[in-house]
Amino acid sequence: MAGTSSASGDVLEPIRQHLRDPSHDVDVSPGWRQLVLECHQSVVAEFPEYELLAVKQKWGALAFQAFPRPWKPGGNWTDTEDARLHAVTDAFADRSEGICERCGADGSLRESRGVHLVLCKRCEMLVPEHGRL
Repeated sequence: MAGTSSASGDVLEPIRQHLRDPSHDVDVSPGWRQLVLECHQSVVAEFPEYELLAVKQKWGALAFQAFPRPWKPGGNWTDTEDARLHAVTDAFADRSEGICERCGADGSLRESRGVHLVLCKRCEMLVPEHGRL
């Protein structure tokens, strides 16, 4: 899957300031970019200083991997905060299972390739067997 461009005006630009490693990029296809932005907005509403490790598609679902705040040796958040963060990100993972990664239309899990993808019927016909969107 292609990462997003860092071009000005990119919908995912607000997320990049939370990346632990600024050289990484958000690795989702265009159909999920708005969903990722909404997930970010929900996380930042509860954890303004959250640290983002990765955003990607994993086994046909959105994986938004983050800590409530930047990690320090010994940890610096409670189990309750960690559980709340996961509740928020898990809700978006669940939503992603019905959204086409390629175009954002209603989709479903497609297991006909080596990579599990969430695609609508139209995009299912357009994505080649190797699974690249």
